[in-house]
Amino acid sequence: MMKRFLLITICLLPLNLLAQSSFKIKGFGKAYKDGDKMFLSFRQGDQLIQDSTLVNKGSFEFKGTFKTKVRGYICRNDNPRYASELFDAFDVYIESGQITLHSPDTLNNSIISGTPLNNDYASLCAALRPLTEKTRKLKDPNKLSAEELKDTALVNLTKAHIIDAYDETFPIQFNFVDTHPNSYVSLFALVKMARSSKYLSEVEQSFAKLSAVLKAMPEGLEIANRIKEGKKISVGMMAKDFTQNDINGKPVKLSSYLNKYVLVDFWASWCQPCREENPNVSAVYELYKTKSFIVLSVSIDTDKANWLNAIKEDHLPWMQVSDLKKENEAVKLYGITSIPSNVLIDPSGKIIAKDIKGKQLRDKMAELLGGK
Repeated sequence: MMKRFLLITICLLPLNLLAQSSFKIKGFGKAYKDGDKMFLSFRQGDQLIQDSTLVNKGSFEFKGTFKTKVRGYICRNDNPRYASELFDAFDVYIESGQITLHSPDTLNNSIISGTPLNNDYASLCAALRPLTEKTRKLKDPNKLSAEELKDTALVNLTKAHIIDAYDETFPIQFNFVDTHPNSYVSLFALVKMARSSKYLSEVEQSFAKLSAVLKAMPEGLEIANRIKEGKKISVGMMAKDFTQNDINGKPVKLSSYLNKYVLVDFWASWCQPCREENPNVSAVYELYKTKSFIVLSVSIDTDKANWLNAIKEDHLPWMQVSDLKKENEAVKLYGITSIPSNVLIDPSGKIIAKDIKGKQLRDKMAELLGGK
């Protein structure tokens, strides 16, 4: 699943308001077949613009008008209105001029050119290409066989390889941002990276280098807010106490669990990455639950039935709480801007780690309480 996120992130936000302008997109692919259907999607304010066309003699073309430069995407044969996953897709910046995509095979491997933003994007893609190719060769954790899924070590190793490859992209993206401080492509890259609190300090440093115009845009304001919220809680601070109701409506206070190691886990039933991390948290819980370690999960669900069903489906035996509000009070208190997220609190009440998942969580608890 992580592989798709490295390749395509669909966040269609406005760049700047313009008079009605025209664009053309021409695509060429040696592996395209006549009749392949290409879909183009992008936003204009609150309106989703969608178009489609057929491949003819290895090429396709889109023409259109726009008022606001945006980042959109093209996909092949998977109608984005109905598809849960896009297997062959490529991002594109909608702006004036002719945009060209050349590919030796699939749409995924396109090389884009023709307009300023798309030329910038091509530079970033070129810098990331070795890692993109490396990631595509890795086994997808979601495609392991039933037999392979029984091998916990294999599952954990497969996921760790994907996460490591994703983390390797961050230095490359930060370098691009720092050398392209006036490009919307840089702003868009920072929006994505700001969703990981692990790199929020680096995001803040790169964000400071962006032009005032970019900082004032909606995406810039979003990044500034994430930086601000991320500073509410940091390693070394004392944990902030809160009270929320458990699944039976009984109030539970965080401070009642101090004198132990407490993993405060923020999640939701509808959050797929959260659900994928639950087996890892379960394994750690089972290993250390008799060694002064507990998990306190805070759900940001608003539908109690969905919340309870997810707890049952994922077999989560530890304490579960939620206030079922649209804006969860504990989430606001801890400055959580994306999930899954967590903080690890030591017996004195001090936060000793933040957003540790997968192997990082297993290694940290082994360091603190011994064992593997």
